[in-house]
Amino acid sequence: MSINLNTKKLNTFTLSGLIIGPILGSGIILLPPLIYNMVGSFSLIIWGTILILGFIFALIFGKLAILFPGEGGVSLATKEAMGKKYQLLTSFYLICAVFFGPVAVLIIAAKFIQNLFPDVSIELLAFFIYIITYLFLRSKVNFIGKMMLIVSSTITILFLLSSIVVLANVETYTFSLPTLSFNEFGYALLVVFWSIVGWEVIGNYSKEVEDTKTLTKSIIFSATIISIVYIFLTLAITLGEFPKDEEFKLVWLIEPLFGTYSSFILAVISVILCIGTLILFVGAVSRLVASLKLTSYTSAHSSNNVPVGALNVLSSLYIITLFLVYLDYITLDELVAYSDAFFIANALIGLVTAIILFEKGFLRTASIALSLVFFSILIFSNIIILSVIFILFILVFLKK
Repeated sequence: MSINLNTKKLNTFTLSGLIIGPILGSGIILLPPLIYNMVGSFSLIIWGTILILGFIFALIFGKLAILFPGEGGVSLATKEAMGKKYQLLTSFYLICAVFFGPVAVLIIAAKFIQNLFPDVSIELLAFFIYIITYLFLRSKVNFIGKMMLIVSSTITILFLLSSIVVLANVETYTFSLPTLSFNEFGYALLVVFWSIVGWEVIGNYSKEVEDTKTLTKSIIFSATIISIVYIFLTLAITLGEFPKDEEFKLVWLIEPLFGTYSSFILAVISVILCIGTLILFVGAVSRLVASLKLTSYTSAHSSNNVPVGALNVLSSLYIITLFLVYLDYITLDELVAYSDAFFIANALIGLVTAIILFEKGFLRTASIALSLVFFSILIFSNIIILSVIFILFILVFLKK
C-alpha cells in the first residue's frame, strides 16, 4: 500500500496529548491506591523516587529518538551502537511486553464497566473495547493526537481539582512513615514502574512530528504534567481524611466533586485512559514491527500511513491471549508481571545504548545510574520470565 507523504505532522500540543493520557493511562487509576494500600504513607517516598527516575528516563529516550528518528524508535539507536542483532533483541523484548501488556489494560478497562453490563463476560467486554481501539488506531495519527489532547487535558484537570479539594478540606495534617523491609521497597518499585512505561516508545512516532524541537518540548512538558498529577494525587490519598479501617478506593477522591455520579464518571475515565494507553503502545509497536521488514505484509502501510499489516498481526495475538485469559490459563496479575519484566529488559538495552552513544555529561551519567537501578528492580520479577529474558539474551549474544 502507498504512503501519503502529506499526512499532517504532530505539533507540541498534539504529541503531548498522545503522551500524557496514555502514560497516565491505567496506571493513574490503579497504582496510587494500590501502592498506598501496600505501604501506606511510604508511598510518598516510592512515588518521589519513581517520578524522578521517570523524568530522567524520558529525557534519555527523547535524546535517543532525536538522534535516530524513525518508526523503529530507540531500536535504531541500538542498531547503530551495538549492531543489528541487539536491535532485534530490544525489539523482541518490546514486542513481548506489548504481547501481554495491552491485554492486561483491556481486562482492567473491562472490570471498571462490568457493573454496567453484568451479563457480559469481562473477556468479551475487553474484546469490544479493543474493537473501538482498533478503529482509532486506523485513523490518522494527527487526529488521534488532537483527540487525546482534549481527553488528557480534561482528565488531568479533573484529578488535579479533586486532589486540591481533598487537601483543602483537611483539618489537621498528620504524617508518619511505616517501617518497610528492603524486599517490600523493591517490590513496590517494581509495581510502580508501570507508571513510567511508555517513554521508551515515544521515539517510534518521531517521523510523525514537525521537528526535533517538538519532540523535546513535548517530552519535558508531558513529564512535568504527569509528575504534578501523580504528586497531588498521592498527597491527597496520603493526607486526606478518608476511612482508615478499609482499603483506599480511588472513587473516594472524586466524590467531593461529583457525589453519586462518581462511580460512573470514574468508569468512563478508566475506559478512556485505557484506550489511550492502548493507542500509544499498540500504535508504537506496530510501527516497530513494520520497520523491521519481517515480511511484505507486516511492513504494509495504509494510505494514511498506518502500519496496518503489523497492526492486524498484533490484534490477532491479543485476541488469542484474551481467549487464554477466558480459559484461565493466564491471570491479570501474570499479564502485568510479565509485561513489566520485558519492558524493563527493553529499557535496560536502551540505557546501555545511551551509555555508548552519549558523550560525557549528565545524561550519560544518569544512564549508568538508571541501568543499575532498573537491573535491581528487574531481579524482583517472576523467575520464569527472567529465564526467558536471559535465554533470549544468550541466543542473541552467541549469534554470529
